[in-house]
Amino acid sequence: MISFINDSSSQDLIKGYKFVNPFPFTYIDNFLKPEKVKLILDEVNKLKSENADSKFINPYNFNEFNKFAFSFNFGPNVQKLFEELVSDAFIDTIEKCTGISCIIRNDTRLFGAGVHRIHKGGYLGVHTDFNIFYHEKYGLIDRRINLLIYLNPDWKEEYEGELWLCNHSNATLSYRILPILNRCVMFNTSCISLHGHPKILNCPDNRCRQSVAVYYYTKNPNKDANMSNEILWNGNNGIRDYEGNEYHGTVFYETSQFKL
Repeated sequence: MISFINDSSSQDLIKGYKFVNPFPFTYIDNFLKPEKVKLILDEVNKLKSENADSKFINPYNFNEFNKFAFSFNFGPNVQKLFEELVSDAFIDTIEKCTGISCIIRNDTRLFGAGVHRIHKGGYLGVHTDFNIFYHEKYGLIDRRINLLIYLNPDWKEEYEGELWLCNHSNATLSYRILPILNRCVMFNTSCISLHGHPKILNCPDNRCRQSVAVYYYTKNPNKDANMSNEILWNGNNGIRDYEGNEYHGTVFYETSQFKL
């Protein structure tokens, strides 16, 4: 049963992606029901950055800084939201939108999903995401779709933190999307889906940039007997993703190369 996501949002997704350049994507405002947004935001705000399970706080890391990720210990409403985002009903909608079939569903613990937070002074460089992962239950899986729901009330342009969507072929910045409260952005994950928020966050000290993130996967067609992520990461194993590319981790790009 869909109880958090607006019916109009699901109907919008069923129509398919709104944009095809620089890669297939869409964004929808008022994605969640208003009464649910408040519940989600209250629980996310209670998460303490010092308890995040991933922390990127090295000031010499030029790709990402002041970024915190949470993948467990959520409040009941955040947990229910994640369950709804991977439910049969919603993934049926995702498959109609994207044309991608056989998406893994009803599993909230796939790698990367969670709550993401960037504090003042932080950034996430323009990048493409890792493409393959080995999961003990499913074997090799390909990363196919990113879905982000922003949780930033009264967000101003001068705070920076806009999501950049960049064109791989001509190194241009195609779209800048402000991460306002209850805005959802969804796009296909591929070797050309360059995205990030590389501008240094300039929000007030008592503010941060927050989002819910869900990544969708399909099973990789390669046989995966005796496979592990260590073997996958070492390469030279003939494993390729749905696009025919060998395994790669997150690939970052120098921000200055993109023409605004």
